[in-house]
Amino acid sequence: MYGNKLRQVLFAMLALALGATRLHALTASPLVPTFSPVGAVSLTYTLPGTPGTGTNVSLATAAVAVAPATSTYFSVDPTTVPYWLTVGTWSGTIVSPITAGTVPGTPVVVNLVASGVAATMGAGVYTATVQVDVIGFTPLSIPVTLVIKSAAATLTSTWNTTSNAVTWAVGSAQVPFTFSLSTGSIPISYTTTLSTLTSTGTTVASGISVTPASGIVYTWGSTLSVVISPLAYAKAVAGDVLSATVTLNYESTTMVLPFQLTVTPPVAIITNLFPAAVPVDTTALDVVNFVINGTGFVSSGTNQVTAVFANGTQIVTGTGLVVNVVNSTTIVVQITVGTTGYFTNAGTPLAIAVLNPNGNSSPTAPTTPAGALANLNVVNVPIIDSVTSAATFIEPTAAAPTLFAPYDLITIFGNNLCPDCGGSNPANLVGAPDSTFFRYPLNLSPDSGTHFLQVQFNKHSNQTLVAQGYLLFANNTQINVLVPAALATVSAGALIGTGTVDIVVSYGTTAPPAAPLTTESSTAFTVGMVGNDPGILTANSDGTGQGAILNSDYSLNSSTNAALHTTGFVQVYMTGLGAPNSTASNATTATALTYPASCISALGAAAVTGPPAVAAITGYMTTINTAVVSPSYTPPSPLWTSVDGAIIQSAKIVGNGVQHFAPCISAVTATINGIAATVTYAGWVADSVAGLYQANITVPAAAAGATAPALGLTIPISVPITVTVGGKTSQAGVTVYVK
Repeated sequence: MYGNKLRQVLFAMLALALGATRLHALTASPLVPTFSPVGAVSLTYTLPGTPGTGTNVSLATAAVAVAPATSTYFSVDPTTVPYWLTVGTWSGTIVSPITAGTVPGTPVVVNLVASGVAATMGAGVYTATVQVDVIGFTPLSIPVTLVIKSAAATLTSTWNTTSNAVTWAVGSAQVPFTFSLSTGSIPISYTTTLSTLTSTGTTVASGISVTPASGIVYTWGSTLSVVISPLAYAKAVAGDVLSATVTLNYESTTMVLPFQLTVTPPVAIITNLFPAAVPVDTTALDVVNFVINGTGFVSSGTNQVTAVFANGTQIVTGTGLVVNVVNSTTIVVQITVGTTGYFTNAGTPLAIAVLNPNGNSSPTAPTTPAGALANLNVVNVPIIDSVTSAATFIEPTAAAPTLFAPYDLITIFGNNLCPDCGGSNPANLVGAPDSTFFRYPLNLSPDSGTHFLQVQFNKHSNQTLVAQGYLLFANNTQINVLVPAALATVSAGALIGTGTVDIVVSYGTTAPPAAPLTTESSTAFTVGMVGNDPGILTANSDGTGQGAILNSDYSLNSSTNAALHTTGFVQVYMTGLGAPNSTASNATTATALTYPASCISALGAAAVTGPPAVAAITGYMTTINTAVVSPSYTPPSPLWTSVDGAIIQSAKIVGNGVQHFAPCISAVTATINGIAATVTYAGWVADSVAGLYQANITVPAAAAGATAPALGLTIPISVPITVTVGGKTSQAGVTVYVK
């Protein structure tokens, strides 16, 4: 019964509710407000920037036909907001329309923007749905998408108008030009495109390359090198501007890198002046010549030719002046004394400078670099320019310095060596052996004893005098002098070796035998001493060509008088074979002369009592110092300590009436036409000065050619000849005629 009763009550309540609903509809109650639809929100964030301004979302009620003024409260559900999003307004009231129509109610703007956390996130697409709760309404869902992307790929470079507008001096090192590339974001791959290399001046070979031609630039940077071909450098001249463009292609974009190389003249550098000094000269018509040696000289081109300056003033070819730029290493200058006052005062050097003007028609004398400057000294003392062997005339170089042997015959070239030679005095002074002992003089005088010309050899270490040289010939520009043997025996440890002996020429009123005065002496010329320095004298006196050679019958060897290759021998005249090492005594007898056993000693030796006892050796110097030739002979006073400068008199080379050979040297070898030849004698020449050597050399059978003997050919041919002693060989280029 109770169950039926309950069902009746429930049905009654349901009917009442339904009736109320129908009643509400019939009485036109206000419509329920709704939200205007909200679309999806899309945000972007570009690394590594800052969050943008975000997107505004408008929350408003939709327009209704009849809408009394109402308000609705909303709030954003924080649990639906992701960490990468910031909400501008979290809650508020939405006002619905006051009047009927299509205008929505006053909106509430909610700003959605990416948060700072997005900066730490990787590139990608992130999504979320933000929920807005409204009292009395269904929650509003707002889809939000965040797109995080990397910055656009970009390259930066140190390539700019300053670093790429470079200059290159002709003749300088050709180096690549290197620049840096970098990217602040992801690695970027690139390729390069090269334009043609052009020039504003002379035609140049196209040739430019980039290394690497393609690659990847990382955040830590990469390098790019531009290289111009050596042929382009070789053809470029001062004033040319070489241009090219390198284009980098990357990420659908390009970077244009212009390249410009301006060619400038080489830097003119003076390495030395020859001569390094000139004498005082006041004669107006005299011409002073000097040579500038160096590098980087320019010989042609308008306003490009190397300019030469003296005391700050440019020397321009004209009246009394000549500047001839011969090539890149040599400039010849001629100055007539009367056109300038450059050479009138001793002790005042002439400041010489060189400059490549690079198009400047009125260049200014440089003050730097130091290599562009040099002093031409003006002096009133002798000037030594060079010293050579009188046989070879080979000029010294850094790789082959001047080296001489004891008894060597040398030639000193220079200027102002004998200022009074000429005019009313002899122009050439010829040394004459004295009539008693037949020894050349230590000095020569052009004016009967008022002035004296002397040559001294000093220790390089302290400039103390070792010995004076015996003079054979002299004039104002040349001296022939014998190298004292004492240089190889006195303080040998300090004297033997490269650069240990100083040669000094003195000209003045100091009477011999006193050492030359400093005020009368030249600047020292440093040479070295060696044991042997062989040189063959030549017919033309220049160290090459036909040698000063006699055939076995003492006739002059020549193209019309050749030595026979089967039976002949030649007598070769030389210098520099060194100190004789023969030991035969002039007091002994001999039944037959042999080489080297019959060669007497040059100096001799005292007896040694022993044990073991050694007999005295009577050498050539012993003979001169003792009365062994004739009871009426008077030895020199003081006695000789060397045979320097002496004529080796055959009349004094005797022993009990038996003739000996002059002092000689063993272990001498020779070649003729490259074939080993037998040496039957090598030593001093009897009745000539100690220092003139003779080598008798047998002509090998094959010297005239391998087929000549078999064919019986007798046509004279000129073939090379050399002599070797102590590991040193005579100069190349000397020849002898054989048949």
